[in-house]
Amino acid sequence: MAGVRAQAPTSPAASPSSSAASPSGALPARRGPAIPGLNDVVATITVGNQTDKVTKGELINFLNRYPMPDESHETIYREGIDHVVNTKLLMLFLARQKVPAAAEKVDEEIERLKQQLKGEGQDLATALYQTGASMDDVRKQIEDRVRWNEFLKSKATDAALRTFVAANRDLFRGTQIRASHIMLRVEPNASDAQKEKIKQKLANIKKEIEGGTITFAAAANKYSEDPANAGGAGGDLDYFSLNTGLIEEFTNVAFKLKKGIISDPVETPFGYHLIQVTDRKEGKEPDFEQNRVYILNQFAPDLQKQVVTAEKKAAKIDIKPMPKDLFPPEAPAAPTAPTGGTEKAKTAGGEATAPKS
Repeated sequence: MAGVRAQAPTSPAASPSSSAASPSGALPARRGPAIPGLNDVVATITVGNQTDKVTKGELINFLNRYPMPDESHETIYREGIDHVVNTKLLMLFLARQKVPAAAEKVDEEIERLKQQLKGEGQDLATALYQTGASMDDVRKQIEDRVRWNEFLKSKATDAALRTFVAANRDLFRGTQIRASHIMLRVEPNASDAQKEKIKQKLANIKKEIEGGTITFAAAANKYSEDPANAGGAGGDLDYFSLNTGLIEEFTNVAFKLKKGIISDPVETPFGYHLIQVTDRKEGKEPDFEQNRVYILNQFAPDLQKQVVTAEKKAAKIDIKPMPKDLFPPEAPAAPTAPTGGTEKAKTAGGEATAPKS
């Protein structure tokens, strides 16, 4: 399912993402070889009279928290910027709402962080040194998380959660569908004309299938550019649910399709798809009280997404071109070690580690 599976992280705002977030998330990634220009601005966000900036150091710390996806550096840069910008937009929104971050709650979170680090055989002072962070940085991150949790608590009423469950029955019932797809790739910088050409090609394939000149499976084997279909799987994705990890743009359409119907071309970050549902297994209605925590954990990112989507419509976001030194150059192949053994490499500590390519 390489052409439909989402890349982590999926939350619209990387931090704070939920009330259950680990306190260690307040610390940036462990530092490594120093790179220049960590305070260089790579994006500027303006909402009304509010302005915030994304620095290269902030972006690098974000990218180092997650495995590097198998994508171009430009795509990774754009996706990373998008996640950090989303977090900033959320924080600007909470600031406008004047959501408080009580000092005693922040102190409690800091104490939790200390205890967690102690359980891992570390202390806060050492962790700050290793990551290059200051106590002010950590306190600011925790204040942001406390504000989000306070806002979430104010919105997650019983009535709101029950309405959310009713609007997302397939998710909470654990409904599964089996679907097949045909994917045609689209380059990230493709023009509107190029996208339209690909959509038209898929529309013609759909006509072929519906006209009976070719089956969906045969068309998938002939046309699909999903690497997972290389073995001739006929585009079959097997059974999946809404929390399996497939990208939202895909599942939003797939779960609305009736069995046997072929969708119009669906755009996702991977390209355009034709989708056909081949089976559906209904789940069971959940017990609200027993599943309250799970419901809240689904409600929280959905609320974040609503806030961020609305903020983006009102915001002016200026993203700079990718810094040429953001990613380290590809390392040459290591020479064969001499018979006498190898010498261990040594690296010096620095302020931040460039993301691995």
